Amino acid sequence: MKSFVADIPEKIVFGAGCVDTVGKYAKPLGRRAAIIAGKGVRPEKTALLDKIRALLGGQGVESFVYAEINENPLIPVVDAGVEFARENSCDLVIGVGGGSSLDSAKIIAMVCASGGSVRDYVLDGKYARKKADEIKTLPMIAITTTAGTGSEATPWAVVTDPETGKKPGFGWSPVMYPTVAIVDPELTLSMPKNVTANTGIDVFFHAYEAYVSTIANDFTDIFAVRSMELVAENLKKCLDDPQDIEARSAMSFANTIAGPAISISGTHIIHGMGHSISGHYNTPHGLALCSIAAAVTDYTWKSNPKKFARAAVIMGADPLLDEVALASGCAKTMKRFLAQFGQDVSLSSFGVTEEMLPVMAADAFEAMGGNMGVCPVPVTPEDAVALYRASM
Repeated sequence: MKSFVADIPEKIVFGAGCVDTVGKYAKPLGRRAAIIAGKGVRPEKTALLDKIRALLGGQGVESFVYAEINENPLIPVVDAGVEFARENSCDLVIGVGGGSSLDSAKIIAMVCASGGSVRDYVLDGKYARKKADEIKTLPMIAITTTAGTGSEATPWAVVTDPETGKKPGFGWSPVMYPTVAIVDPELTLSMPKNVTANTGIDVFFHAYEAYVSTIANDFTDIFAVRSMELVAENLKKCLDDPQDIEARSAMSFANTIAGPAISISGTHIIHGMGHSISGHYNTPHGLALCSIAAAVTDYTWKSNPKKFARAAVIMGADPLLDEVALASGCAKTMKRFLAQFGQDVSLSSFGVTEEMLPVMAADAFEAMGGNMGVCPVPVTPEDAVALYRASM
């Protein structure tokens, strides 16, 4: 059995209606809260923000809304959020929304407390990297409205650099964990079907990649396997009946328990290469992952046939087949699995050209080197180009 260290310093509040407790958890953390939310929020989201502000006000917490976060958030937009929080003397940050809003909120809380600007804290590439013991953060509450991304239960965050198209990452573990995560499945009932599918598949890939990562262990395998099972059992139910609260709750739970898996074991090149796609083409994150997942699976299955066989069975393969047949067929099984959710896509569908493949590969290694390094089969930039090409 592998050795491991699990440092998960976070309170997780889970259950239908638990968003009503936000005031209770915010009161001891701060008196002036910056609420970070997505740009162009739908009417139901506006009502949610009003409700959260009222709940905070009832506990004596003043709030200020910065609702400017775009999908695949841009560094200048997040920097503007930092200035917004500073100008309003905020001592608490509350992220409301999906991964973009929560990632941005975590970064804003960290930069506000540590000083400087966003670029000072990016982990990889040609950006400055500070030592973990130099990093501080404001208290942060994550209120997730999607069953996907897992940002509420991890120390990770990504942003897009509009100057380069790269998506560099942040991960000052354990500092960047939210102080409190509020996971209320009722908040996911209004998700459009395409968002339900895109974010739900992101949950699956968090668990799947953590399961086969080179630093996976018995502790994270428990979370990863159960998360994959829950997605396989419930995502289609959510698409068929968006008001199925039991299926929505199962997806929210799958999302949250995948958090410890990726916090400790990481995601590998599906995410590493996927972020390059969405950085350059602004594609939804889940779709970017889907476009390359089968090719990556075909490339990596021999590293651990036992685990890939189990993943194939979870995705619907015949459990009576032998281990090698299941593992070697895992890529084809995955394509069928993704197709039932409308997620079997190719890079060409995003307008990706042959000329961009080496650019995206280089960016993946520069901005997401950590992910690339835990692939179950060693990968070079040339290998990444070949995998992108196989995904066209």
